[in-house]
Amino acid sequence: MASDTVVFDLETKKQFSDVGGRENLHLLEVSALSAYSYEKDKFYEFEEKDLKFFEQMAKDAERVVGFNIKGFDLPVLQPYVSIQTSSLPVVDMMDDVVRGVGFRVSLDNLCKTTLGAGKIADGLDAVRWWREGKIDEIKKYCTEDVRLTRDLYEYGKRHGHVLFHARDSAGRVSVPVSWAGENSQNIRQILVSAFQSRSRVEINYLTKTSEAGEDPNKTRLVDIYKIGEDEFEGYCHLRKGLRIFKIERVLAARPTGESYRVPGEMQESLL
Repeated sequence: MASDTVVFDLETKKQFSDVGGRENLHLLEVSALSAYSYEKDKFYEFEEKDLKFFEQMAKDAERVVGFNIKGFDLPVLQPYVSIQTSSLPVVDMMDDVVRGVGFRVSLDNLCKTTLGAGKIADGLDAVRWWREGKIDEIKKYCTEDVRLTRDLYEYGKRHGHVLFHARDSAGRVSVPVSWAGENSQNIRQILVSAFQSRSRVEINYLTKTSEAGEDPNKTRLVDIYKIGEDEFEGYCHLRKGLRIFKIERVLAARPTGESYRVPGEMQESLL
């Protein structure tokens, strides 16, 4: 039974202008691929001729993790493997980022803001190194990208969010992620049940912006007054007032067993 989690990244021999644009990812050709195995706690480096070994590694994995791999790495890899890369059990970290903020954010931005460490080069450097015959430089860079991706993935699993720096005045912005297996639908069911039973709920809520060094994950006690598909309204005991909460930003929810009444019900009891 598959149990390993494999994190990977690859570099290409060519750039988009060499192959007629982004629609021809399959023509970019792999110069090097690096992978990390959780089961072995080991980094692996593959050249183009060795990609069959990575194919077996990916086929045997319970999940294959990467950043923007659906939109780039897997289509680039497809000509080298016998399986459909789209059928692999993929966790593309970019998916949660786009879902959370509505647009793409670079791995470098996320790692610098979340981990305090950034990339040592970029894809164009890797193409240039290939033309210069510097395969060892490509492998080193690719492995460091895998290390950053793994560390960002681990941070997201532990904390339920990652961070990036917005170019506008928003500054440091938190993004909820579900890499640990939690999902908004399960949390929503807990919130709906708490609302129906009028049970005060304790939530871990991810504030959108925060200062450097400040934890955006806040614990709040809430009496839920109304709940919809994507958000709910209630009395926040931390802020001492009504607040609207996005369900996707609730990282955990626990009914406390303490009962409450919504304002309308309190008024009706006086009539």
